[in-house]
Amino acid sequence: MQRRTSKQAHWLSLAIVGALVVAACGSDDEGGSSSAPESTVEPTPVDSTADTVEPVDTVGDTVPVETVAREFEPTTLTMWGAVTDQEGIDAFMPILDKCEADNPWLTIDYVGKDDMATALAAAVEAEEPPDLVQSDFSGNLAAIEAGGLLVPVDELAARDGVDWGAFVPAGVKLVEFNGQRYGLPFSLDSVGLFYNQDILSTAGIDSPPETFEELLAAAGQLLVTNDDGSIERVGFVPDVGDGSYALYMTDMFGATLYSDDGATITITDTLDQWVEALQWQKEFYSLVDTDEFTRWADGLGSYDSADNFFIAGQLPLYFEGSYFVTWPERFGNGQPENWGVVPMPGPQGVDADNAASLIPSGNWFMIPTGVNDVEASWAATKCMALASDEIAAFQEVWGNVPANIAALDQFEEVTVAKIPEFQTFIDLARSTAARVPGSSVVGGALGDELTSLILDYRRGDISDEDLRGELEDLAARYQDELDLELGN
Repeated sequence: MQRRTSKQAHWLSLAIVGALVVAACGSDDEGGSSSAPESTVEPTPVDSTADTVEPVDTVGDTVPVETVAREFEPTTLTMWGAVTDQEGIDAFMPILDKCEADNPWLTIDYVGKDDMATALAAAVEAEEPPDLVQSDFSGNLAAIEAGGLLVPVDELAARDGVDWGAFVPAGVKLVEFNGQRYGLPFSLDSVGLFYNQDILSTAGIDSPPETFEELLAAAGQLLVTNDDGSIERVGFVPDVGDGSYALYMTDMFGATLYSDDGATITITDTLDQWVEALQWQKEFYSLVDTDEFTRWADGLGSYDSADNFFIAGQLPLYFEGSYFVTWPERFGNGQPENWGVVPMPGPQGVDADNAASLIPSGNWFMIPTGVNDVEASWAATKCMALASDEIAAFQEVWGNVPANIAALDQFEEVTVAKIPEFQTFIDLARSTAARVPGSSVVGGALGDELTSLILDYRRGDISDEDLRGELEDLAARYQDELDLELGN
């Protein structure tokens, strides 16, 4: 579906987090360079109908030169996104409307894409890319760089005086890889510990856990099994058994996957932390019989419904992203009644550096390599990323946290009054200690295999004695593969 006179738009969900972009795509001489064409980075782009931005110093950038306004011909840009539900369309529409109103030369056609990673790589390779992309490639920028799929925006941003301080630190980190930035931040998905206080109270727990010890004790107190051994309620597990947060939770222990440049697998460098993290996860699954837990997890209701395990009271302590704050009202018709969100306790409990730091994913605006007019795409990108009022209103519906600080301030003022539980996620997103996923061109395959290893260990298929060796072997195999990919 396209957005033309109907003014419809699509929005990208978190469904493609971690999807691997094929590195080989778009590497030919005429469309594969990861930098903007030289002729487009002249000091002349900004819409003559908009106010010229005064140059400012930007973190890690040279002082930008003064820009000269450019006269744009009437231009239609195609923008790719991935969500087509009507609620998302209606909420996202004002962002595009604003940019078209502020730039009379501009029309944006919005096209939905179900598999953004694969579609973008194929389009760049075919030299038929969209003019704009709004997506989530968290942890995937190494493949983006290797494939030459996106235009780095550092020169453009420095030239035009874009202030990176206008975005929360985690938002900037999400678009950075190996010394370059690949777009402007849009939203973040911070994570926290949801709790159902009514159920906690029935087990004699007055408040949500603040330490690992309290969390493990609560998991045992909240567990309910039937006479036949079947499980009725699980207190807490790192995830419901599919490994969704298996890797994210190792971050709390300082376990790392890659070096900053994505060229080295660092599992063996932080092997003690990996072992500690996985042993901690296993403690919670050891509270229940493996087969009964599997039957319990397989019998849970639909995730996005009133039968969701947290809404239905089957998992009263649950680790999840910010968007989930809207679900008790959206799907549960106000159930559970007495719930909240707190930072996830880390190995040292809850503190600013430890708890307010994990940002597993986020969305941003970006420009594919090989577009017809980088300057027009850049003008639209800036407008959308800085449309603070419209971004705040959109996130009130969608439930992620704005990366734009002005939008975040407005979002906080309006949304917290309606849903106080959002405050935890806003505080997490603001943290200067925020950490985001690392990236490597072997990241997709390594992540999948490592998650499988963790699940095998949880089930007892890998012993404590063999865990270190299994991790070392995995790291060595993928380092060899990575060296081949990088030509080392």
